[in-house]
Amino acid sequence: MKKKLALMCMAGVLVFGMSACGEKKSDEKAQETSQTTQTAEETETNTDVQGQTTEFERVSEREGYVGFQDLNIDEYVTLADYKNLKVTAVRPAVDDESIESYINSRLLVGKITTRAVKEGDVADIDYVGRKDGVAFEGGTASGYKLAIGSGSFIPGFEDGLVGVMPGETVDLNLTFPENYPSEDMAGQEVVFTVTVNSIEGSASYETVTPEEMAEMGLSYKTKEEVWEAGKTEVEKNAEETFNANAKSAVVQKIVEESTVKSVPEYLVEEEAQNYNHYLESLAQAMYNMDLETFVTNAYGVTMEQYNTQMNEMFTDTVKQYLVMEAVSRVEGIEITETMITEKADAEAAEYGYASGEELISEVGYATYRMSIVQDQVLERLMELVTVEEESVQETKETEEIKAAETTETTEITEATEEPTER
Repeated sequence: MKKKLALMCMAGVLVFGMSACGEKKSDEKAQETSQTTQTAEETETNTDVQGQTTEFERVSEREGYVGFQDLNIDEYVTLADYKNLKVTAVRPAVDDESIESYINSRLLVGKITTRAVKEGDVADIDYVGRKDGVAFEGGTASGYKLAIGSGSFIPGFEDGLVGVMPGETVDLNLTFPENYPSEDMAGQEVVFTVTVNSIEGSASYETVTPEEMAEMGLSYKTKEEVWEAGKTEVEKNAEETFNANAKSAVVQKIVEESTVKSVPEYLVEEEAQNYNHYLESLAQAMYNMDLETFVTNAYGVTMEQYNTQMNEMFTDTVKQYLVMEAVSRVEGIEITETMITEKADAEAAEYGYASGEELISEVGYATYRMSIVQDQVLERLMELVTVEEESVQETKETEEIKAAETTETTEITEATEEPTER
């Protein structure tokens, strides 16, 4: 599911919504579902929450549809002098504090398998609950992280795991409390078969010992080894983050400086239509909800408000597409059908699809092509645009100066305003 969710964070989200998606490929493509090669008579079916099928016509199937690659791009975009643009990008700090924080949260975390569970541990467990020999609903889980002594489970469950070694399986004969919320289970005798997979171990760099690291199954022998490993990873992450920030800044700058004379409304509608189709398919699969029910419950807005927000977001997305298409034409970047097919075939399995053709059908031909356009354009732009590095500290100081200037301006304005009669 995570890989398919990454499709929600593709090309159009590069500038306007990068932080919304945590997948590694979240700055590469945008979700859409149209194929420009389809005919106007073709339709796609979708199963609704009652199991019936509904039909819709893709925007790209309409007569006279023109994809991004076939637009007379000069009618829509006047490009900025992007070869002389300058942008700034923030590089995260690589200091003792950030290194130690990374070590504590990522490197000094392991699995203890050499001792029994004790009070205060977090145990990784698999369990099956049975009543009269039959597994009951809600009584089964795998890889559950249970804090022993938290009182999260019914009385006796957590106590019954104290003293159990990782790898061992035990049967816990327990009774649900009489006041248990589920009437079906209240007061019932059950048996939980529980396997302790491991004990979640963690330590603080400040106090960790070689013995603790060995107990957690870590490969580090000394604190110096841990520090060097942490420093290397923090430096690597800082470089990757800086590069991502630089790309985002470059795209944002060129879109801001260019003039988008008009935005084809049907392309905005296409983005929204395909996003909604994909979102509804997820809502049906995960929650058995239609789109409107999911939107109102998950986002707390009406469909009218949702549609307004989607229109604004996808208008920005299409503006970005148009500018990127214009740059690709000027720079002579050609995206062939062979390139598109080969890339989709290579990525299909990663995103959970059986073939490149299926991936393109889900993402949409126009947007999948645009993801490749943007990759190629960004590679060229990073050679042409001047990127100046800005540290986190410099950014903080700049924000503090702006805040102080705003406060000073407000105070002066208030002091010079004429009093008004009430």
